[in-house]
Amino acid sequence: MSIGKAVIRPLKDALDDMPVHVRQLSEMFRKHGQKQHRNTSDVQNLDSADVVHPLQQAWRSDTDWTPDSVVSWKGEAPDPSDYLDSDYISQHLARFDDGASRIYFSDSLHRYGPGQADGSTFVFPTSELQDILDRTGGRADDVADALGIDRKYFYGPDGNPVDVEIRHFDPSELENLRMPSGNEAGANENWIPGGYLPTGVPEAVMDVPGSATGIGNLDRGGTDYNPGLWPGTAQSLTLHR
Repeated sequence: MSIGKAVIRPLKDALDDMPVHVRQLSEMFRKHGQKQHRNTSDVQNLDSADVVHPLQQAWRSDTDWTPDSVVSWKGEAPDPSDYLDSDYISQHLARFDDGASRIYFSDSLHRYGPGQADGSTFVFPTSELQDILDRTGGRADDVADALGIDRKYFYGPDGNPVDVEIRHFDPSELENLRMPSGNEAGANENWIPGGYLPTGVPEAVMDVPGSATGIGNLDRGGTDYNPGLWPGTAQSLTLHR
């Protein structure tokens, strides 16, 4: 037996014995995350380590919902409280007690405002986003990887990084802060249940008032394009190659 088989087989067997929600979440993290190497030297991909530790024990034992079924109901997915432990939800949202932040593409922000069409926006704990910026040094590719966004979106036709900016939301501005359900307009095909990006960054969803409109969507309830009416405080951010 090769060394590869000797290592991989026990890991596969161990994974088979894990609860279905851990196996499915692990696969979702691997599928949508940045780990693309699938060979015998990357054996950690066969283990549940991809699932952030708090989430491994968060799935309710008294529910029929599984990660796969939650994702399959995109648009009509259940409330996270239907399948996640209430203490886990409370502890997760407590990570935002010091405020939340988000990186916006400047063009989209000023065209449509800080919220999606349904009036919501995804946010990260301010400290977590700052940690990403500190670790990456503002390098566009690394920031994109950390946020699970295709690198191409961070570059314009001229090959240079596009204009971006940050908005910091004070705790008092976190209107209806909640766990993402996957039904939000901003949830793409990479969304997974549990309140984390596939890269392990915690996320939540908040509501944005209808008055926070952009140039292109004044019909959402606003009467004027006025960033002064938007929640949050702007911070400039310059990305580089």
